[in-house]
Amino acid sequence: MADNMLKVGIIGFGLRISHMAGLMKIFGFPYRIEAIADPACEEIEKAVKEKTPEARTRRRIDPELMQDTKYFSSADEMLDKTELDGVMIGTRCYLHTEMACKVAKRNLPLFLEKPVAINFEQLKMLQKAFENFTAPVVISFPLRLSPIALKVKQIIESGRIGYVEHVVAVNDVPYGVGYFNSWYRNYNEVGGLFLQKATHDFDYIFFLTGQKPKTIAAMNSQRIYGNKDKPFDLLCKDCEEKMECAESPFNLFYKRFAGEKVEWNDWQKCVFSREIKNEDSGNALIELNNGVQVSYTQNFFVRNQKVARRGTRLYGYKGTIDFDWYRNTIIVYDHFTPIVETIEFTGDMPHFGGDRELVYDFLMAMKEKRPSRSPMEAGITSALACLWARESAEKRQFFEVKMP
Repeated sequence: MADNMLKVGIIGFGLRISHMAGLMKIFGFPYRIEAIADPACEEIEKAVKEKTPEARTRRRIDPELMQDTKYFSSADEMLDKTELDGVMIGTRCYLHTEMACKVAKRNLPLFLEKPVAINFEQLKMLQKAFENFTAPVVISFPLRLSPIALKVKQIIESGRIGYVEHVVAVNDVPYGVGYFNSWYRNYNEVGGLFLQKATHDFDYIFFLTGQKPKTIAAMNSQRIYGNKDKPFDLLCKDCEEKMECAESPFNLFYKRFAGEKVEWNDWQKCVFSREIKNEDSGNALIELNNGVQVSYTQNFFVRNQKVARRGTRLYGYKGTIDFDWYRNTIIVYDHFTPIVETIEFTGDMPHFGGDRELVYDFLMAMKEKRPSRSPMEAGITSALACLWARESAEKRQFFEVKMP
């Protein structure tokens, strides 16, 4: 092995983090997955050795990166017994804080999936653990580093629209059913959908405006999914209504042309289960530190890719910026000249192009200790706003966005 081979440790080897670990290959820097800590470590090791195809809902196996990987069932054991240049954390959400705090004790460069915490207690613990942490941290916020967001930031900083005086953001999620039929439906593990989705949107809004949240009010609702008389563990394939239900694999294929054939599986559960607590729509009103007001809305039952939206209008006195990631466009409207400029983006940009920037930052964090453009402070600020949004939705009142 070359002396400059970067050694990466991974805690929680799921689909998202295994994808991100493999994506780093695009930049050509030598690295390997030195160690994996996961309760399913034996299953993962077997899959690598036998080249067993893994289900797409589980993880991605890369034999090239995992030739000499060491496997552990405990994160502490992995951190104690291996020499690493950096650690990636891809556990389920409720474990993010606990595992990040373990890495903080070693002061290693860290790639941490969002949300960084799912309750106030965890968030305070995380903040304390990273007070004196000097290694770079990359929080998985791809939107702020996407080409569209970076271009919008450039336009704002040029002064073309004047100061940003008002913000309206929207997130219509065409794949939202995944938060109700998979493990994401486990509220105690994910903390609700402000933390799962709005954490990205709040972050890019704070990034673009250069402001932090001061006050927040929010509402959410469960209009479609959940609250029906169906058992929580009912699989679609075992349901008596599987041929009639619009959400069944049969009708998703037959009526919506989803996939190449009907596929009954062992993971897809009833989206109408009575114990589901995730909201299927929500709204937030945020006052930023400078007094600017932000409105944000998210919806999880839109099902047509053509209606999908994710973007924002930023209003200044001299102009308005309107951008949408699904349409890959930025439109700039001048207020004092009859000019409208449309900027279109081309190229293949998975996760809107932000993932490659995140893994590049993590590579540079390991190689050069270069500061991250998506730091821990951003993760804490966004999670704090999301937690107060959740609190506001439950109690129907405004809250100051501060650490309790």
